[in-house]
Amino acid sequence: MPASSHPTSPLIEPLGSDVTEIHIMPGFGNRLQVVFHGTQGMPEAMPGAVASVTVYGDGRISYEPLPEVTA
Repeated sequence: MPASSHPTSPLIEPLGSDVTEIHIMPGFGNRLQVVFHGTQGMPEAMPGAVASVTVYGDGRISYEPLPEVTA
């Protein structure tokens, strides 16, 4: 499955060969939560939320982190 760290910049990485499903769920404030389901073990949620997700047909996934909020 993809790395389990929250991205700090746009990130494109290959999907693990055991990923069978990707659930992208809406959250509050234009946030998305990403959960990877695979052939081994329990589903793995990507920590934190992201602003956008793109899944490519060639086995890659791209995430865009949420913009920094300044007070």
